[in-house]
Amino acid sequence: MPNPTFPIPLPAHLCRFSAFYPKHAPAVPKELAAAKAGPAEAEAVALALRDFPLPLPSKKKDYTCQAPGQDGAVWYGAKTGLTYYDPGAARLEDRVRYFSAQRDLPDNEVLALLPAEAPAENVREAVWVLTKTGATHITLRWTTPQEQAELLLAETLEVVDRRGMVSQRHLSVPYRPETKVPYNESDNDGCFTAGFAIGEMLHYAVFRRELGEDHPETQRARKTATRAAEACLLLMYMPGRGNGFVARTYMTPHEPIPAGGLYFRKQGDQAICVTTHNTLRDGIAGTIIDASAPVPERLAHLYKDEGFTGDGLVYKADTSSDEITLHFAHLWFLHTILGPADPELDQLARDAAKALMRHIIEHGYEMHDFGGEPTTWSKWSERYFSFGSLGWYDSCLNAAEVLMYLRVTMAITGESDPWQAAFDELIGKGYAELPALHHDRLVQGTMAMDIDPIEEIMFGDHMLATMAFWPLITLEPDEALKEKFRAGFRAWRGTIAREYNPGYDLPFHLACPDDAIDWERLTAWFGRSPASRLGASVTTARQDIPLRARWGGSRETAALLADDERFVAKYDRNPYEFRDEEGGTTLMESGYVYTFAYWIGRYYGIFEDQAD
Repeated sequence: MPNPTFPIPLPAHLCRFSAFYPKHAPAVPKELAAAKAGPAEAEAVALALRDFPLPLPSKKKDYTCQAPGQDGAVWYGAKTGLTYYDPGAARLEDRVRYFSAQRDLPDNEVLALLPAEAPAENVREAVWVLTKTGATHITLRWTTPQEQAELLLAETLEVVDRRGMVSQRHLSVPYRPETKVPYNESDNDGCFTAGFAIGEMLHYAVFRRELGEDHPETQRARKTATRAAEACLLLMYMPGRGNGFVARTYMTPHEPIPAGGLYFRKQGDQAICVTTHNTLRDGIAGTIIDASAPVPERLAHLYKDEGFTGDGLVYKADTSSDEITLHFAHLWFLHTILGPADPELDQLARDAAKALMRHIIEHGYEMHDFGGEPTTWSKWSERYFSFGSLGWYDSCLNAAEVLMYLRVTMAITGESDPWQAAFDELIGKGYAELPALHHDRLVQGTMAMDIDPIEEIMFGDHMLATMAFWPLITLEPDEALKEKFRAGFRAWRGTIAREYNPGYDLPFHLACPDDAIDWERLTAWFGRSPASRLGASVTTARQDIPLRARWGGSRETAALLADDERFVAKYDRNPYEFRDEEGGTTLMESGYVYTFAYWIGRYYGIFEDQAD
């Protein structure tokens, strides 16, 4: 499939917005209750749907009411949700849209519909929906992709951001972002924040190119990108061990510490192992270790600005390759985009990369925790690769990861010694050949377990593979090695390509420009992503999407649901999974899933917002 002419125009699209009310709230029109469907209307709906030209998400017999929309569109209410039919939609897949509880409706039993006046010029549709337990005002608004990126960024900064770290945030009241709790930790704060930071650095670079450095919007984007970059770097300096060890996340004294895991509380020049289920079991609670390496003031301001000092901060150890891989990718972008105008930040990035890379090399290509043993998942050594089936399988991705770390370290420091020698050593040990074996080993391993490969794969590894191979292929000067690494990236396409996710496919295109990409599906992705990352449930059991059983017994939807009609998740879940909920109405996820992909497309000239 030949590539299209770039940049591909991204048209404005219809974003759905729902406002929830109690049934008898003053804002709810009295006419809504009066419009409650009776037998006559149900009969009229059944007649209207008798020869409906497309599959419907609810059974035809379950539709009980209808309301006219704009330009021939129709709303249909059912006992199992709300359907919007727009026969004039350009894409066949956009002609039938499904609205369900709890993202769009209080519950799925629709009792009445009432057309509403469009509250703004950019609103295509507005309708009141009465259900068994409440009322909803739904609007469909014309939104450009950049406007949606800005909406999601604003939501992320207002609700999710925690001293620059971005993962998710719990709410004390459902649907109410203003009720965010004052704490929230994720043991993957490092990797999620790094992905967000990369997107925002590209955002800044696009504005700098198009608007100029001094434009207020450019400066705002730079401030956001810099704060996220500082938050990532802070995790690399937080432990204070002086040996390059990186923290997964950290908490201030007012934040509760989870009951499980490996945590250290800093006090002066020392850190004390916090009592948890794990540390009690292992007999290490109360262990005192070194924490004398200072946190640079440039980074410490993130917690000092909130009134905290270094004393009492708690960081999580047992760091994984998830964090390390995204950290190195982030350092590459930081050096490239922010570094030239911010030498202080660039120097901190270079020093962090060298300290971490030195730690990995000196510990036999592993990250070792305080006790001298490797962490659970940060292992890139031959020792691990020969350790049973897990190391045998992991070696294909982990080999690419550590080679990428070395290439990034050389690129941002401008130094070859000792990094090139370590790179050559690993190449001599066959690390360049391992990545291409990923698919074969995945299939062989899952056949032995009598399950489907899709049931075994960790979907977060899709982002790890993307962020390992993209910088590695880009930075590799040797064409023969570059082709080996491309073969490794292609070995992941069997499980990645079916997601039609630009966050994966755009980096793949940049690394493997001659390979086929479904550009129509990627363009459509931007038009069907939700305008909020609230983790509210959706209804996956619907009449128009059959289910598929996997060998091991898990179930998937047989077709990929539109992103605004499936559960909200980060880059770490199977989008075909038959599930309704990820976090619920009291969890707000970061918007970086959208912003990361969008700003990659804009920065590299692959996409642009359509002018009209």
